[in-house]
Amino acid sequence: MDKIVRLLQEQDKFVIAGHVAPDGDTIGSCFALARALTKMGKKAVVMLEGYAEKYNIIPGREYLYDWKSPLEMDVFVAVDCADLERLGSFRGFFEKAKTTICIDHHETNKGFAEFNYIEPDASSTAEMVFDVIEALPETFLDQEIATCIYAGIIGDTGGFRYSSTSQRTMEIAAKLMSTGINFPDIYSEILHKHSFAASKAFGIALANCEAAMDGRVVYTHLTREMLASVGADSSDMDNVVEYLMSTRGAEAALFFYERHQSESGANANPTPEATSPSEQKKIKVSMRSKGLHIGHVAAHFGGGGHRMAAGCTIMGNIQDVMQDVLALIVRFVEGEV
Repeated sequence: MDKIVRLLQEQDKFVIAGHVAPDGDTIGSCFALARALTKMGKKAVVMLEGYAEKYNIIPGREYLYDWKSPLEMDVFVAVDCADLERLGSFRGFFEKAKTTICIDHHETNKGFAEFNYIEPDASSTAEMVFDVIEALPETFLDQEIATCIYAGIIGDTGGFRYSSTSQRTMEIAAKLMSTGINFPDIYSEILHKHSFAASKAFGIALANCEAAMDGRVVYTHLTREMLASVGADSSDMDNVVEYLMSTRGAEAALFFYERHQSESGANANPTPEATSPSEQKKIKVSMRSKGLHIGHVAAHFGGGGHRMAAGCTIMGNIQDVMQDVLALIVRFVEGEV
């Protein structure tokens, strides 16, 4: 981390980017780092795909690159990305950068940047960004940075519920709260609130719920047609897999949903195109477990994550994708892999 801190002090123009389909940890980490660098007199822009409305409570949208201004870049910082592929369309900027940094907490990360700060035991990338910012003598913690980091931490710890939550995590949370942030509203907005359309889509997902291996694995799916039928899109469906994981007796929970190849987040058009049932589509798979190393399952399909929370994106027909992933899950649960 020391080398990265020095680079942040020595260089002047930064591009910060997160993974595709950004979550609260990605968004909060990117905006917190951008604000810290700006306070140091640096130039920092953030590249992110579109994201769900609930994340608008995280300050920092002014740092988003407008795609009109000339891009100035000395350093590219990949945040919360387990591998280069997770940068999606921003990968080209990474490859053109003179210097690259990666700050990430996924244990599947092998260190794809020139300078890597990878800490699998951290609760979130936001927790690591807090340590980086705290090590910068020119900056100080303000409410905007604190809000960004708090949002990232609660998003990736499920509101301090996951086993990744450590004493250090709670100590950082206390420091963030001491700045006067509106932590009840941040917590509620990110973890509990959702749109009316999302409520209706949630009902469809639960109606589609199925079980395998005598209830040890539970799963469900949503197609783009199902989402469009209630005016919803995939960006506001984070809680489906969490709800499934609370099923008594379940050891793993899976949520499969379709995203159009051009879909980039909350503002994407959910209206389905006239396509044949057999056409390949972009299938997002969210996975949770109570012990099974679900990260290894996700990695098999080109994704990544942690022991108990992971995900991947697979091109194919949703029924075929469900069959393939479930077959591998069964092998993992039975100890064949």
